[in-house]
Amino acid sequence: MEWNPKEIELIYNFNNQGDREALAYAKQIAQHVNETDISKTPLTERQMAQLLDNLSLGVDDVIDRRADIYQEKYDDAEMSKEDWLEVLKHNPELMRTPIGILGNRAIICETPNDLLKLDDGQGFDQNMKT
Repeated sequence: MEWNPKEIELIYNFNNQGDREALAYAKQIAQHVNETDISKTPLTERQMAQLLDNLSLGVDDVIDRRADIYQEKYDDAEMSKEDWLEVLKHNPELMRTPIGILGNRAIICETPNDLLKLDDGQGFDQNMKT
C-alpha cells in the first residue's frame, strides 16, 4: 500500500461514535479523505498484513483488548499472526480504530482529536488542496 501525502486514509468503524468524530477531524486536515469503514467492508487478511507491515506495527498493536468479544473469547488465546488476521477479518470490531494515515505518518487514535497529530499545523493549506 502506498499513501498519498495530500490525502488522509482513515480506517474506522462507523458504529463507533468516536470514530465518526475522528472522520470529522480528518476532513478538517485534508480536503480528500479516503474512508475505509470496517463495519461495512472489513479488511482482508492480506490488506491487514500490508497495513501492519507498512506502518511497522505488530498485530498485537491493533487488537482492542477492551472489546467485549476479546474479553469473552480471546483473552487467554495464544495465536499466531495469521490466526489473529483471520479473527480480525471476521470480527472487525476487535480492531483498534480509527487509524489515520497521511503520507508516511500514521496514528492509532485513542481519542478522536488524536487524528490532529497528523496535521503539520496548517490544515487545508494549499498543498493539501491540490
